[in-house]
Amino acid sequence: MTCRVVQEGDQQRLYEAVCHGVRTGNAFAVLDPTWPQSFLAMAVRQVEDAASGGEVGRGDMVVFSSGSTGRPQGIVRTVESWQASIAAFSDISGITAADTVWLPGPLCSSLFLYGAFHAGAVGALLALRDDDPARATALHCVPSQLPGLLHRAKAGGLPLVRRVVVAGDHCAATLREQCQQNGWQVVEYYGAAELSFVAWRDASGPMRAFGGVEIQLREEVLWARSPYLARGYLSADAVGPLLRDPQGWATVQDLACAAPDGLEVLGRGNSAVNCGGHTVVVEEVERLLRTLPGVDEVAVLGVPHPRLGQVLTAVVVGRAVDATLREAVAAMPAPARPRRWLHADALPRTSGGKLRRDALSDLVVSLSKP
Repeated sequence: MTCRVVQEGDQQRLYEAVCHGVRTGNAFAVLDPTWPQSFLAMAVRQVEDAASGGEVGRGDMVVFSSGSTGRPQGIVRTVESWQASIAAFSDISGITAADTVWLPGPLCSSLFLYGAFHAGAVGALLALRDDDPARATALHCVPSQLPGLLHRAKAGGLPLVRRVVVAGDHCAATLREQCQQNGWQVVEYYGAAELSFVAWRDASGPMRAFGGVEIQLREEVLWARSPYLARGYLSADAVGPLLRDPQGWATVQDLACAAPDGLEVLGRGNSAVNCGGHTVVVEEVERLLRTLPGVDEVAVLGVPHPRLGQVLTAVVVGRAVDATLREAVAAMPAPARPRRWLHADALPRTSGGKLRRDALSDLVVSLSKP
């Protein structure tokens, strides 16, 4: 068995290659052509080894995680696992054959690739990253793209958009409100490349289970069971967050808590920082900081401390000044208050727009140089 490797920068050709694989049932793998050549070569070898060993076969597709917490991992799933979610996703997104769907990100990201897959399945017209989105009525994006998209809309560049599907990170309430003021309905979903869809919301408040998904909280760790789960990692020695149990449940070790009529997703458990014996989930701190005036983007990480183990450093994009930031967090528990504030023009992100937590330490070092 062979598996076609697609590492195509031209979005139209990439989409056509994926459509050919879906139509014929032949296995295919989508790689990010912007990766370093050494990693591309390694990924190709992994795909070829998995295909020759029978781990990848007809009806399979290999997508890669974003690399937002480390080196990207190949993930094997069936095309059927995405086809099974089409009806449920249509219900929450409202996207139909009458829409033109714009994807302002690369199709090598599974978030945008699914957007293209769903649009093709329901018969919607498709506008790819470099296409003119003037006729787009719906779009998929990550939260970090929303400020630029709103600016573009206010300049008249997205006159017909009515629906925005957001995923890949927490969408701040202020961004949601700005979208609504612009006449956009925001549908936000939580998922992972390994799990696909897990939960969603179309208003402020808690998320609820995506159609066809069962959810469990086990000591605050979010587990899901559904027809949408991936089979596993491409490489047998891959190190990734995916865990499975014999009953068909899976988790990527994200933390969550129960809320009235739903749940709140708190963030990746492996982003927890131990500050003087207190466990702090950095995504929770970031969520609060994003609500502060003058904070356009923010990332929080733990840095070593000789007495407390770790303390928090915040990297801020925006016009907010340190004194204002310190005053704003004064009421937070001491372990969750950043001890140091750094300012950057931009945060490191993957080609799909997700925060690259693995690159934050190097950014802190560069910003700390005199």
